[in-house]
Amino acid sequence: MSASKPVTAAAIMCLVEDGLLGLNRSFLDYVPELDGQSVAYLEEVRVGDLLCHLSGYDDMELATYRVKGHHDRAPFPGPADGQHEHTNIAIRTAGGAPLHSRPASEMNYSNFGFTLLGDIVRRVSGKPLWQFAHERLFEPLTMVDSHYALPRALRARRVFRKADAPGNEVFGLWRGMDDELNDDLDSGTGGLATTARDMAVFGQMLLNGGIYGGRRVLSPASVATMTRSHVLPDVPQRFLVPDVTTGLTIELATGGGYGYGLFCFEPGDRFEGNGSLMSSRSYGHGGLGGACFWVDPDAELVAVYFSVSPYYDRSVFHMQADLFQNALHAAIVA
Repeated sequence: MSASKPVTAAAIMCLVEDGLLGLNRSFLDYVPELDGQSVAYLEEVRVGDLLCHLSGYDDMELATYRVKGHHDRAPFPGPADGQHEHTNIAIRTAGGAPLHSRPASEMNYSNFGFTLLGDIVRRVSGKPLWQFAHERLFEPLTMVDSHYALPRALRARRVFRKADAPGNEVFGLWRGMDDELNDDLDSGTGGLATTARDMAVFGQMLLNGGIYGGRRVLSPASVATMTRSHVLPDVPQRFLVPDVTTGLTIELATGGGYGYGLFCFEPGDRFEGNGSLMSSRSYGHGGLGGACFWVDPDAELVAVYFSVSPYYDRSVFHMQADLFQNALHAAIVA
């Protein structure tokens, strides 16, 4: 799920380093079909705003907009080469949707923003996200078990929740975490299938400043940019998720900061899924399915915690990652 976002961000940074993509450019330069909709402030949304949730899009409002208008729209063009049909639908049905806030005035955690970023990789590179990530990240890093589009030969290895577990059926247009659709979706927001070992390699690459096993995939400058917060201290933060059984909106406590595809565990972090003993230079990401990873440069630590979130506590996914993080950091004495 959302632990995919840092990898999508790394793919974007590869294109930035290639001189093919500008983070301060309007995202409409790359997704022009959303232009011309007379949406206030839409032309101000930068590619970089999508990376740190400053775009102004609100996923809950966007879902309501889609549900109301999805069946009334005129037919729109089918998916482009290498584009999944659901990505095409997600983008097309967002046409005309208002922004919740002016870009950069509020951090509003947005899965749609990373759906756009995954498709921007395809548009700029000429290759689907799964292929680009394989060639530029997974193959050189020996992340042999990492796939945005999971090959059929490997699907028997995928971990599933119990049939009646929360998250298998989700209110709205999404069909749930364990639906087979996710194996093919190639989604920049939550489509990565991987293992704990591979995610640790990715984290070690970040800790090493973009290199692992003698192979460089990112520059030190890109890693430094990804791992520092781009949310100014006076900017309000909103982290909204749907209650999977009712569809009602839940606002989670956040705080701290957000880089490019990474939470920065700075002073002020109040998210209950995070531990409390890591240094203020730490960064990482979690996902609704029960996965998280983090890097603590001060402790020279890379850690991965993969669970299968078994239930929801107080309407928030509860996977005990914070307790594991605390125990792990407390064990470091030298």
